[in-house]
Amino acid sequence: MSKGEDQGRNSGSAVRRGMDDLVVDTTAISWVDGEGGNLYYRGISIGELAAHASFEETAYLLLCGTLPTASQLEAFTWKLRALAFTPEKVLRILQELPRTTQPLAALQTALAALSCVDPGERYSKEESLLEKAMRIVAQTPVLLGAAYRHHRGVPIVAPRNDLNHAENFMYMLTGRIPSKRQARVMELALILQMDHGFNSSTFTARAVASTLTNMYAATSAAVGALSGPLHGGASEAVVDMLEEAESSGDVEAYTIGLLASGGKIMGMGHRVYRNIDPRARIFENMLHDISTEEEEEADDDLKALKRIESVATKYFADRGKPIFVNVDFWSGAVYRKLGIQKILYPAIFAAARIAGWTAHILELRQDNRLYRPKSKYIGDLDVPYVPLEERT
Repeated sequence: MSKGEDQGRNSGSAVRRGMDDLVVDTTAISWVDGEGGNLYYRGISIGELAAHASFEETAYLLLCGTLPTASQLEAFTWKLRALAFTPEKVLRILQELPRTTQPLAALQTALAALSCVDPGERYSKEESLLEKAMRIVAQTPVLLGAAYRHHRGVPIVAPRNDLNHAENFMYMLTGRIPSKRQARVMELALILQMDHGFNSSTFTARAVASTLTNMYAATSAAVGALSGPLHGGASEAVVDMLEEAESSGDVEAYTIGLLASGGKIMGMGHRVYRNIDPRARIFENMLHDISTEEEEEADDDLKALKRIESVATKYFADRGKPIFVNVDFWSGAVYRKLGIQKILYPAIFAAARIAGWTAHILELRQDNRLYRPKSKYIGDLDVPYVPLEERT
C-alpha cells in the first residue's frame, strides 16, 4: 500500500457512492415512501391530488406550504398568467439555436439567459423569492413551447390570458386550444411529476442554490441534471422499446428475447421504490381513459405495454428479484396519444419539476447552509515533479 493510499483512507468515513441512503438535509415538501409505494406532497397523497387538484393548486401547495383558499388560488392563478411574459431577447436566443437542439438543452440555456435580462435577479432585490419562483414556473412552458416549435420549424405561439397553465402549455406546443380531456391529461402529468424527494436534479438545485446564487442559475443547473439519460430520458426510451415490440409482430416474444439477451426493460425498476410507483398506475389509467374504440393505435399501445409489464414482472419475480414499473413506463405513451413528439418527453418532466425545484430553493433559503460534502482521497501523495525535458 502506498503512502497516499494509507493517508487517503484514514478518515474512517464510509464511502456511499451515489449517496445511497445518505441523509443530507431535511424537507417538508415531499416524501417518497419507497417501501409502501406512496408519494406525498406536504403530507397529501399523490392519489388525492391527482383526483381533485389543479396544477395551480398543487404548485401553490408546494411553494407556499398549504392548499390555497379560493381567493388565494384566484390571485395565484392570475399572477402566474401575468408573469408568463417572456423577454423577446430570450426567445430570439432560442430561435438562433440549431433546430436539432434538445428542448431540455434549450431550456437550460434560456433559464440562464433570463438571469441576464432580469434586473432583479438577485434574491434580495425587486421581487420576493416567491414571486421569483412563480416567474420561473410561469415562463418554463413558454420557453419549452418556443423550443419545441422551433424544432418543428413552425412559428412560436404566445400564451393566452384565458387559458389555465396546462391548457396554455398544450396550446403553445400545438398551436391549438386543447380539449378539456387533453388539458386534464397534461395537467395530471404535471402534477404527478412536480416533486419526488431528493432526486438528482432536485439535489442539484439545492446544492447550487446553497451558494446563494440566483434562482435562474440553480434551476438551469437542475435542468442539466435532468437531461442525463439516467434521470429524465426514460419515457422517450420506453416509446422506442414499445415501437420495436409492436413492429416485431409478437410483443411477448420480443420481451422474452430482450430479457434473455440481458437487455433492459425501460421504465421498470426504481432507485427508491420497492413496490409499484404510485404515479405509474395513475398514468396507466390516463392512457386507458384517453383510448377509444375508434383509436386503435392507443389501444394497441396499452395492450402492448401491459403485455411487456406482465412478462417482465413474472421474469424478475421468478428469479427472486421483484421489479415493478415506474412512472416513465406509461407516460411516453400518454404523450404520444396527445400528439407530442418524443423529443419533448423529457422536457415535460422539467415543466412539472420546475415547481418542485423552486419550492426546494425557497425552503433552503429559510435556513441556508452551503452544501459541502467530503470525498475520500485514494491517490498517491508526495509525487515528485518531473521537469518537462525529463518526461517520457
